[in-house]
Amino acid sequence: MSRDHRTREETADDRRIEAAMAAHPSERWRELFAAADALEPADLVVGAGGGQELRPGVFQMRFPVYSDAINRIRGMLAALDVVVVFDWMDWAPGFRYSAQIVPDMPIADVARLTTAILRGERFADGTIARAVESGVFTAVLDRLRVWYDTERA
Repeated sequence: MSRDHRTREETADDRRIEAAMAAHPSERWRELFAAADALEPADLVVGAGGGQELRPGVFQMRFPVYSDAINRIRGMLAALDVVVVFDWMDWAPGFRYSAQIVPDMPIADVARLTTAILRGERFADGTIARAVESGVFTAVLDRLRVWYDTERA
């Protein structure tokens, strides 16, 4: 949704989200961007765990296994208030975005998208994997860098 079509409440919420992100010290943002720059192709490969028989007739469900680098960035995003409180389960646009759209998103929507991805993993294994494999995960990191470098108040 473009900024021109937002309600007054949505605009106020956008400002709140952006202000919370902007309040973090520069060194914490630089740590995130350094971690993003250090991502290797192998870090973006999602493994699989589980699937084994725990005891006769009882099998563990398979689940995605993310690299230490991805997990570290996940924690940094939360610590930088890029993961926000809102009704992300009903935020349908989050699941229609592609990596090509992320660069033009308002930064508050980037935070909402990040929230939908990271929180979604708790309810649907592989939500982060889909974001990594589609390029959305790295597009979010790139968009955050542009915001930090050129738009942050």
